[in-house]
Amino acid sequence: MHIKIKALCGKLLAPPSKSHGQRLLLLSSLTKSPLQIHNLGQDKDSCAMQSAIDQIKNDSSKKHGALYLGESAFALRSLAFLGCHFYSAYSLNGTGTLKLREHLSTIQLLEQLGLKVKHSNGILPIEISGQIEQKSLVVDGSQGSQFISGLFFLAAVTPGKWQIEIQNLKSKPYLELTLSVLEQAGFNYQKNGNAYFFEGAQELQLDDATVEGDWSSVAAFLVGAAIGGKIELVGLNPESWQPDRNILHALTKFGATVLWKEGILHVETTGQCHPFEFDCTQQPDLFPVLVVLACAAAGTSQIKGIDRLKNKESDRLKAMCEALNNWEVAFRINKNYIEIHGTGQVKSSLINTHNDHRIAMAGAIAALLCDDGQYLSEEKSVAKSYPAFFADLKTTTIR
Repeated sequence: MHIKIKALCGKLLAPPSKSHGQRLLLLSSLTKSPLQIHNLGQDKDSCAMQSAIDQIKNDSSKKHGALYLGESAFALRSLAFLGCHFYSAYSLNGTGTLKLREHLSTIQLLEQLGLKVKHSNGILPIEISGQIEQKSLVVDGSQGSQFISGLFFLAAVTPGKWQIEIQNLKSKPYLELTLSVLEQAGFNYQKNGNAYFFEGAQELQLDDATVEGDWSSVAAFLVGAAIGGKIELVGLNPESWQPDRNILHALTKFGATVLWKEGILHVETTGQCHPFEFDCTQQPDLFPVLVVLACAAAGTSQIKGIDRLKNKESDRLKAMCEALNNWEVAFRINKNYIEIHGTGQVKSSLINTHNDHRIAMAGAIAALLCDDGQYLSEEKSVAKSYPAFFADLKTTTIR
């Protein structure tokens, strides 16, 4: 696919957040009466979670379940735990890049609960059975928070006195998003430092909820506007728990104008292209498109937190280093950060997306930095999170 862009200009409605929507779907399986969810996305991950929740509701009287989760890592890691609430034994499977990723952190926590897990080197399929035996837990959060979110959904409705201490937590805002969804439904807990205390078997109830706009998906358009053009984005929550809203800090450092007006986010280029520093530890999904922003800067930018990038839909550090080499942009990796020596332009080249939606979107925006545009090895991967990405790009493109 060939992408050629001179500038971006227009007004967009942010697609629904799959992070928020998937958590509301999990909650809908636990509420006393039906939860009406408005503005649920039609991306592949949200559809995979919806399908799994529908199956659970239909399987309510069955002892054994087989859940197919597409490519959704969050659906896998959360339902690995919540499945225990509905089944005495259940299996988890998926497709595509999810089958290539290891899930040892999830498996280790399941085993810490006392559950029995069958697997092969942490790769799908995974079979789970048994009873919860341990409710006082010390959890290593260094590999992220998705499986910890699943634990909280399970613990909230499981009888007993729970104590969950979390150490070295990464992606903390996503756990806060989980807790805020549970709190909306009446979940109560106490917190002391990194430890959470509560009685399980709580009654959860929420009549309706609306999925907020997705900061992760629109990050490419925000970076594109900062590099060249102006974008108005409707539907974003400026107070969202989604950590990717922190991209606004990078855009401001870069020199773009960032303004909220009557609930609409306005981002516009100023012609300034300052190098910046940014820590991706809590928001690793931003890394690919921030690499593009760093290429647009005039000078050396530093992006930290690159140790979080390997076990994603692709090895995103490796994939973006390939892109940097193709673009003939100098960079240096040192411990847990990468320095990118931006010049404001990149070479036109073929970008291998590795079937990763974030790489595809970043590669498309990089077309702003060269006259001949960029070529993507594929474009279908964006359906995982933002099916309308290329349609929206077309409507906002100035050629």
